[in-house]
Amino acid sequence: MIETKHSPVFEFKLAGTEPSGIFKGYASTWGGPPDSYGDIIAAGAFSESLKHFQAINSAPALLWAHDTYEPIGTWKALTEDRHGLAVEGKLTLATKRGADAHALMKDGALGLSIGYRVNPGGESYQGSNRVLKSIQLFEISCVSIPANPLARVTSVKSAAFLRPENIRDFEAALRDACGFSHREAKRIASAGWTALLRRDDASDEIAALLSKAAQDFQIQ
Repeated sequence: MIETKHSPVFEFKLAGTEPSGIFKGYASTWGGPPDSYGDIIAAGAFSESLKHFQAINSAPALLWAHDTYEPIGTWKALTEDRHGLAVEGKLTLATKRGADAHALMKDGALGLSIGYRVNPGGESYQGSNRVLKSIQLFEISCVSIPANPLARVTSVKSAAFLRPENIRDFEAALRDACGFSHREAKRIASAGWTALLRRDDASDEIAALLSKAAQDFQIQ
């Protein structure tokens, strides 16, 4: 039987203006008080599952409320650290549910929940509480009611374009590498790619140069 567990998400950042759907957080945390199911996740519980996904160059599904018919994006990175299962995902904003999840994350209305199966011998008990030591992970979902009261989104990273301290460097790159005037470079850096359309000689070549210049300063 596949189980689901709601787990905390932390440290979402708001940056920029172009929605990218990229977010980071924790799909599960180690130890702490038991969740409402009476379970505790032990450090390293996902190690075998992560090795499996790495071996097949894959990742668990990113779903809306554990509905296998409603994928809403992809997981880009999953790592066990000293705090828990750190994840980085990208919502598919072209889907209704992906866009919904993005908006709700920004309002702090969502948490994360894992769908998993306990591996044979992967659990023990501390009194009435179950300690999960080895878990086969299938999916991680965005959910509205986490079992853990701390399972909430505190903020969301909606765009990753330029750090403020790099804007001047980007303007310089536009002038030096792409031949834009000081006024044009400043307008593009502040207004984005739509400012390019104001140029009479806008072309694919210019757009490619701009894209290359932006990559040097883009937030990862």
